[in-house]
Order: sequence, then C-alpha cells, then structure tokens
Amino acid sequence: MVSFIIKPLVIAFLLFSLFGLVWLRSHVVTLEYNLSDLEKKKIECLKERKMLLAAKANILSFGKVEASLSKNQGFVFPDRIRVIHVKKQKESLPYKASLDKKRLIKP
Repeated sequence: MVSFIIKPLVIAFLLFSLFGLVWLRSHVVTLEYNLSDLEKKKIECLKERKMLLAAKANILSFGKVEASLSKNQGFVFPDRIRVIHVKKQKESLPYKASLDKKRLIKP
C-alpha cells in the first residue's frame, strides 16, 4: 500500500524537478541575453563619453584661442593660401622655413 502512494509521489517529484530545471535554465538564458544587451549599451555609452570628452576638449581649446584673440595680442587666424611649410633636412641642420610660390598664388 505504501508503494501505491510512493510511486505517484516520486513520479510527481521527478516531473516537478524536471520542469523546475527547464524553467531555471530558461531564466538563466534570459539573464544572459539581458547582460549581453547591457554590455552593448555600456560599450556604446563609453564610446559616446569619449566622443563628448574630445568635443569638450576641442571647444575649450578653441575657446582659449578666441579668448586670447579677444585680448588683442596680435594673433591672427592663418590664411589657407599663405601657409609656411617647414622641411626637415636629412642631416642635423636647422630647419628651413619658406613660403612656396605656388601656394601664394590665388587660384
């Protein structure tokens, strides 16, 4: 008589544990997907942070140049046509700065 009660209980326990394992496994997989999505968001946020820091540094450096220009210290933004090129010598000689004639001619 005890075996009639124990057999259904053991079968029910095995089925319950099997479904419990399947449920647990599915939730672990779901958590792994959520972690993967969060890691992707973290990487995107870090990239955006780097870009924002670079933009901030660019704005601040340009702001410093403009602030120094506003003090009338004689700074002028260079003209794109009149650019001085410094050519490096093969030997250890002083650098030679010159204006190329073809760059001074306006198109």
